[in-house]
Formats: sequence, C-alpha cells, structure tokens
Amino acid sequence: MEGQIVWLLSNRGELTAAEIAEALGVPRHRVMKALRLLYFKGVVEPVKRGRGYYWRLAGGHMAVIPLHLTLRPVLYLEGVIEPVYRRSRGRVNAFIFVHVRGKTFWLCDCDTGYFIATDEPIAGCNCKMKHAFGSKKLGMIYLPRDLYFRYWRSYKYDNGDVEFVLLVPESGNSPHLVHKYESYVRGATQQSS
Repeated sequence: MEGQIVWLLSNRGELTAAEIAEALGVPRHRVMKALRLLYFKGVVEPVKRGRGYYWRLAGGHMAVIPLHLTLRPVLYLEGVIEPVYRRSRGRVNAFIFVHVRGKTFWLCDCDTGYFIATDEPIAGCNCKMKHAFGSKKLGMIYLPRDLYFRYWRSYKYDNGDVEFVLLVPESGNSPHLVHKYESYVRGATQQSS
C-alpha cells in the first residue's frame, strides 16, 4: 500500500487521508498506518490547510523523483553515504560507492543535482556506462568539486526487472567532511615534499 500512496501523491499532489482511502478503496485506518510508516521514513509529510491536514511527498523526496522516469516506486531509505577521499600523487579525489546488481551500471545526472544509477539504460538520457568491480559489485562515482563535502542519501526504486538507485546530496557542506578532506590534503602535501 505504501507504493500506491506514493504513486497517488506524486500524480495528484496534496490529499487528505480520507481522499487517499477513497481513491484506493481501503479503510482510513489502514491509510493512516501506511502514512505514519512513510512519514517515519521521510517520504511523506503532513501540511495544515485550514482545520485539516493534507499529505504530500516530503520536500527531500520531491527533489529525487526524476520526471523522465515513468515507474511505480518501491521506496525505502537505504541510509546516509559518506564520501571517500583518496590521495594520489599530491592530489585528493572524492568519490562514493554504490552497490549494483550486475557487472555494469548506467549513470545519469540529467543536470538535476542528483545521480541515478541503474542496471539498465534510461531512455532519453545521455547516460554513461560504468563498470562495477569486485565480488561485492561496487560502482565508483567520482564527485565534482562542489560535492566533495556533502553527505549523500540513497533511495532505491524497482520497476519490474530494472533497479534504480537515486543518490541525492545533502543541501549543505558538512564541517566534519571539510575537516577530513583538509587533513587528507595536508597529508598529500607532506608526502609530495
């Protein structure tokens, strides 16, 4: 039912619990239970309109729905990803790992501010094929400079046999990651001198 509610809100916008129950043909108490679970996961949020409450997709989630994908999402929050820094010949690179099902995956950013990693190419996108490596099937994504200090949140979608992972950066830089990066830069400078 959670997937049905997300699909409904993404297509019809803000709705009351009663309107969701009527559209899905289920009792209101079942809708409220599913909404509470989705709220706990950070997928939906309530907004007060007059004397009543309407439900909508949460602000962070709205930012990760790719308009060019027509899929029915099965959503769960995988967690926060911290960038990895690596020194190489006096230079520090930042990258993140993403788990993929196959040996290859396609990476697309569509200039949206987030990344879509998928095991099938996305129609209409200028996707770049990357290769996963090792038995853990990890794909490595290098980050541009303006994203070096952001934590990343991942959302997983399923559409039939195709799996999508959306990687969304936090809105602001993390002081912890800035400090960590600077310590790596200092180490790289000391090694090269």
